[in-house]
Amino acid sequence: MNPEYFKVIFLILEVPDKWPENFAIITASNPMDEKLSQEENLWRNKKLLSKIGDNIFFPLSGCSPDFSHQEQSFALKCSLEEGLEIGKEYNQRAIFYVKNDNLELLECKTPISHQLGKFFERLFLRDQKSSLWFRITLQRLESGWQPRGEAEGGVLLDVGAKLA
Repeated sequence: MNPEYFKVIFLILEVPDKWPENFAIITASNPMDEKLSQEENLWRNKKLLSKIGDNIFFPLSGCSPDFSHQEQSFALKCSLEEGLEIGKEYNQRAIFYVKNDNLELLECKTPISHQLGKFFERLFLRDQKSSLWFRITLQRLESGWQPRGEAEGGVLLDVGAKLA
C-alpha cells in the first residue's frame, strides 16, 4: 500500500451542519495508484457521482500534508461493505471509512485495515478570501458534530498553510 495513504488530510470548502456517525470516503481517481490525466479523473468521478448521487453526504478532497497531491473524493453515507464494493467497482486500492470520528483505511481487495486516528483531526477548511487552509476543530454534541470555538463564525481556526 502506498505509504502516502497513511498521511492523508481532507480538504473541505464549507462545514456541514451535521456529520453522519458513519461514512465512507471514496474517489474514482487514479485507479490502483495509476496516475491518470485530470480529464480522465474528472470523467471517472462524474461517473461515480452519478452512481452514488442520492447517498453522497459531502464532496471533499483527499490530500497530501504538503498539499502537493489532491484527489477529488466524496463522503458517502453507506455501510462499510457498500463502500468497499464501490471501491472495488472503481478499481481503487483502498477506501477510508469513518465511524464515530475514527478513521480507518481499508484495502478493497483484502481484509486488511489500518486505524489512522481521529478523522476530524485531519480536516482542513479553505478560507475563501485568503486561499489559506485551516485545521478546524469539531466537538460532538447531541445534535451531532459541530464546530468548536468562537473565532470566524464558530469555527476555531488554529493552523494555516498556503495552498501551492
